[in-house]
Amino acid sequence: MSAKRKKLEITKDNFGDLLLASANQALDHARGKVTLKSEALELPKEPPKFSKTRIKKIREQILEVSQPVFATILACSPSSVKSWERGENTPNGSTRRLLQLIENDPTYFLQTITNP
Repeated sequence: MSAKRKKLEITKDNFGDLLLASANQALDHARGKVTLKSEALELPKEPPKFSKTRIKKIREQILEVSQPVFATILACSPSSVKSWERGENTPNGSTRRLLQLIENDPTYFLQTITNP
């Protein structure tokens, strides 16, 4: 377990020293004297759009639940589910991501949300 870094308070008196120390650290890294921790993360594409038919299929055929239960699973209101299935509204980005996860692996998704 790594030690937690203490947060420095920046004041008028120490600003110049901290700025110089940061610049020296950047130079040391550029010169190969210091290796900084870095991690590469490939960002996901935007979640797909879901038609009213596709949403209803996920609810009825994949999960086999009612609109109120589906709303509980998605942490939204039953009226939202109704409006999506009628084509009056569309789910937001985070809900579309949940729908994508459900569609890809409903069993894993349900296990994940029901096991603390």
